[in-house]
Amino acid sequence: MKFKHIFREYFSYSASERNGIIILVVLLMVMYFSPFFFKSGEASEFVIDRKKQNQIDSLISLIENKEVNKKEQIKIANLDFFDPNKAGKEELINLGLTSFQINNLIKFRNKGGKFKAKIDLLKIYGINESDLELLSNYIRISGDENIKKESRINTGKEYNLFAFDPNVISLKEWDSLGVNKRISIRIKNYIAAGGNFRQATDLKKIYGFDSVKFVELLPYVKIVVKSNSEIPSNKILVQLNSSDTNQLKQLPGIGSVLSLRIVKYRDLLGGFVSKDQLLEVYGISKEKLIRIESSICVDSISIRRLMINSFDALRLKKHPYINQRTAKDIIRYRERNGNFTSVDQLQTHKLIPDSIFLKLTPYLELN
Repeated sequence: MKFKHIFREYFSYSASERNGIIILVVLLMVMYFSPFFFKSGEASEFVIDRKKQNQIDSLISLIENKEVNKKEQIKIANLDFFDPNKAGKEELINLGLTSFQINNLIKFRNKGGKFKAKIDLLKIYGINESDLELLSNYIRISGDENIKKESRINTGKEYNLFAFDPNVISLKEWDSLGVNKRISIRIKNYIAAGGNFRQATDLKKIYGFDSVKFVELLPYVKIVVKSNSEIPSNKILVQLNSSDTNQLKQLPGIGSVLSLRIVKYRDLLGGFVSKDQLLEVYGISKEKLIRIESSICVDSISIRRLMINSFDALRLKKHPYINQRTAKDIIRYRERNGNFTSVDQLQTHKLIPDSIFLKLTPYLELN
């Protein structure tokens, strides 16, 4: 009865399963009966052959490892001393860096980043500790003046804070205040194009001006305001945030169409905080802005604020600087972490790109 049961169960398997069982049984039988068919000398000879094979495998492995080490030594021997602050793309390629690593390094430098120590290379996405260990002996960072100045700024030592008017101070004076050279050049270019700082908060409209540095300098900003006697009596002065379309049409080159666009965009923004925002209005070129800049002024006190702790996504995304995704990210962060305690959290938590955050900051308010 038991045999019949096994027999019936065997044929309940599929053909492929039955074949597998047969092969398994045959292999087990071969393994069981093999010692009876081999002499002891043959068995030991087989063991000796296995030992020899293991020795050969070890030798091959050793040769391969030596070959790899030799290649690494050649790679290292071909490295030359380099300064990561100055090395060109071709030089970085010769060092063995990948295109991905090189592009990230160059982007870091283009944004004003500096390598002050070898370990700073780990700031570059794609460069790990193994890469740094390989390159470490070949890194030579020159102690040029720019690096020394920025190092001085980061440690909070040696730069001087003094009362200043941003409209008139020199590049050297900006440097003494601890302002990045690229930013101070931007400020000078802005003034050369007809721009003017009427209040301390106008410094925020300079792209890239560090918010921490702005707070530090704020008490020292002393802008000399021209008296009415210095302004010609026949000069047209249009207030951007309160003028209607008829008043805007008094400006040279501004007709009915452009004046209407300015008012509509002003309503979307909640008011202008900078003359440069006129460049965001379709039809106003840089040349046109320079032409009218001395005839317009901006009063940013009355601008409409964005309450980031109470506005819903629909209200947030109505602002030209906030898209739907950013609005949802702000709401999602608020739901998970509670209300914002500082507007800077939008930047530190990467909810808003740095370039947009700088433009948006004057409009932001917690409650």
